[in-house]
Amino acid sequence: MAKRVLVLAIAACSQRAPIATCDDDLRGVYRDGGERWMVLDHGATLEAYPLFPDAVAPAGADAGLEIAPRVIDLTRGRGLLAGTLHRRYLRGAESCDARVPVHVTSCTGDLVALVLSDPAPPISFAPCWWPGPGPSRVVRWRRD
Repeated sequence: MAKRVLVLAIAACSQRAPIATCDDDLRGVYRDGGERWMVLDHGATLEAYPLFPDAVAPAGADAGLEIAPRVIDLTRGRGLLAGTLHRRYLRGAESCDARVPVHVTSCTGDLVALVLSDPAPPISFAPCWWPGPGPSRVVRWRRD
């Protein structure tokens, strides 16, 4: 009986409190459908990295194009959580770093809602020239 109580006590203590605001500690693994993201919370700044293959070239892309996984950098400030989604594109020795804005609209329960878009591959390298980001969308990450 004592072992059963100890196991229940340990399990109860290991659960995180639900997210109340975007000022809470948001570190952890989040899921959006089949995609999982790791969030590192440093207080004033946060970083998010994909935990899935995230370097797939879009249909019709140049065969020599290499694509790095996305990285999201966020900054806390005055009740806001916003930042940039970065993605690097490489073709031979040339590289272009794409950046599009990211805004976190809510952090409640186990959900973090973000508004973001995906950067498109550059039309040209040296200098980098972009067609513009794709359409914005709301993404809801659920903490594992």
